[in-house]
Amino acid sequence: MSVDGQVVTRMDIPDGSTVWDHYKLKNNNPWTHGTKIAPFDQEFYLILNVAIGGTYSMFGDNTHYAYPKPWSNNDTDPAENFWAGRHNWLPTWHGDDVAMIMDYVEMRHL
Repeated sequence: MSVDGQVVTRMDIPDGSTVWDHYKLKNNNPWTHGTKIAPFDQEFYLILNVAIGGTYSMFGDNTHYAYPKPWSNNDTDPAENFWAGRHNWLPTWHGDDVAMIMDYVEMRHL
């Protein structure tokens, strides 16, 4: 995944593994009969939102865009650490002139 041409995260699933295994997802894998990139090997909806403090492992602790992610996936209170890191992200928020604006979204398998 890239933003403005800068790679933010990349999903490289080695042979013999799956998305489920690679990201250490919990419970039972509902896509055991899919390919290694399941569920992304079939049509799906992409939901875009603005959210903070998630500890989902798809965005590792080394993920950054303009500045490092201000919380760790192992944090007990990621939202508190997000707020503590506001000196990095708050200057990028411009009052009421803040929005998530998309020119386009491109999905492709390399």
